[in-house]
Amino acid sequence: MKTDIYNDQTYLTNNPTWHEEDTEFKVDRIESILRKHQVSFEKVCDVGCGSGEILLQLLKRFPEIKTGVGYDISNDAIAIADKKTNDRLHFELQDIAFTDDSISFDLMLVIDVIEHLENYFSFLDSISGKSRYFVFHIPLDMSVWSLMREGILIESKKRVGHIHNFTQDFILSILVDHGFTILGQAYTEPVNKVESFKQRIVDIIRQSLYKINPRFCSKFLGGYSIMVLAEKR
Repeated sequence: MKTDIYNDQTYLTNNPTWHEEDTEFKVDRIESILRKHQVSFEKVCDVGCGSGEILLQLLKRFPEIKTGVGYDISNDAIAIADKKTNDRLHFELQDIAFTDDSISFDLMLVIDVIEHLENYFSFLDSISGKSRYFVFHIPLDMSVWSLMREGILIESKKRVGHIHNFTQDFILSILVDHGFTILGQAYTEPVNKVESFKQRIVDIIRQSLYKINPRFCSKFLGGYSIMVLAEKR
């Protein structure tokens, strides 16, 4: 029997902070790509908003934002996020794929969401008409290293619900296939805490290799994600 890990407290138990500790890291990089490409926006939403902290911090950095809306399908996540509601920010327990097509935003954040969805193709189609600009953040879990040690992928599925694994070129081609124009992209480094001696050694090699060739490092050792700024007219 299939279970809903986002509403039966499985995900909450495995990730009690709902990754809120990664907020500053992610918001720094979201802000960087938006300012680099001079994206202007007043209405923003965060799909799969989790604890709501990313949206809250983004509103603080961009005072021109008039409205922020966070969407999530998890009761547990919305229970955390609702405490952050203010006159510019609110949260909805809802799957944005099934919202009224008339809703419209200037910017939609899709941060660490795609890899969790059973049918991300239909999801991309459903959101494409609901915003002009999109910021995607997608883990690049598929690498030579992860294929040699498939337990990494299985553990990721169990702990954080990653049921799809991507490479950079593959996910970019999917976005293009669904009508998104890629305006910019940037790697984001791993933020997971390195615990074992073996992990520390791999991390040192990863950091050194990344300085030489980021693309090769991502494909060979993995551990990186990609942040993508896209437009859909």
